[in-house]
Amino acid sequence: MERTLGNGPIVGLVLEALVRTLLAKNVLSSDDLRALLFEAATRLDVEGSPQTPQAAKIMVDEDLAPVFLGDDRKVSIDPLPGKSSFISTPTEEK
Repeated sequence: MERTLGNGPIVGLVLEALVRTLLAKNVLSSDDLRALLFEAATRLDVEGSPQTPQAAKIMVDEDLAPVFLGDDRKVSIDPLPGKSSFISTPTEEK
């Protein structure tokens, strides 16, 4: 039996806060987070079948990782395990 909290958006907000806290405390690394997001993205059934590794990579790079890592960072994931890279790109001049 699936439990719900009555207010769907709260689940996403709590998850976001939890992940950001784990990242800040170095309990979860950014590589671990990207691997989790990639695994979840490949399991999404958007058009009747799981995402291809390429589609999942785009989803992680453009939609999922920025939510947790901030919009000022570009994240790149190679769909092959152990081949992740993180490229920080500032969005404003300092």
